[in-house]
Amino acid sequence: MSSPSGDQGASPATPAPYIEKLRAPWWLWLVSYALCVAVGLALSPTNQVLFSIIAAVAAIIVTVLLVASAPSIIITPETLQVGRARIERRFLGEATGYVGDGARYERGRGLNGLAFMSFRGWVDPVVKVAIEDPNDSTPYWLFSTRHPERVAAALGGAMSTQDVPSL
Repeated sequence: MSSPSGDQGASPATPAPYIEKLRAPWWLWLVSYALCVAVGLALSPTNQVLFSIIAAVAAIIVTVLLVASAPSIIITPETLQVGRARIERRFLGEATGYVGDGARYERGRGLNGLAFMSFRGWVDPVVKVAIEDPNDSTPYWLFSTRHPERVAAALGGAMSTQDVPSL
């Protein structure tokens, strides 16, 4: 795929920018805060003030970690960014979205160990983007997204219609 021309106008060939933040789901927040309470109880079972301080500090740490570890997917006419990794679109090849068994296959048996990977356990769908840079040994990027059809379309690709290979 070649890089877009310098024209930033709204032409049909220029995909619209896309932004997605892969935040933790509500149940992960609930479990994390329950663990904070458990840590507070384990470290200070008889002192309510100490329990409150420990649980509050643990909750602050968990909140910072969950917010800071949520990667963003940002697609512009010039670049693709997943988390802190960024690549120019001129080096991107075919983009394919996967859901269900196809996504599990791509994350498991079909995975190339040289690929760039950004997965979140609570997000099942993935998008696979081929890398066509002759100086880069990374064959493709594979990353979690809640909207694989939108990401694939923004990169000029489509959803996979192939069956999952059997053992």
